[in-house]
Amino acid sequence: MKFVDDIYSTFKFHFSADEEDMYPIVYGIFEDKNREEILKYFEELSKDELTEMMTLFVLDQLQRRLAEEGIGRVTLGQDYTEDFLQ
Repeated sequence: MKFVDDIYSTFKFHFSADEEDMYPIVYGIFEDKNREEILKYFEELSKDELTEMMTLFVLDQLQRRLAEEGIGRVTLGQDYTEDFLQ
């Protein structure tokens, strides 16, 4: 997507691999746009890109709700599948 390419080329030396560095920049870009401007970006996305974006959004929202309610646990990349095997 051209928009992502533009952000990357502009800010790549300001980013680390950490999402926390990227979030304020990306959020700031969208914060200044109105609803119609944001929706124009959706028109450029393929079905696969839209599916990926909505999947990531829904996963993020579910994780936030779980964290707010203290449900589940953070694995920090560890495999806990043995905990559930009987």
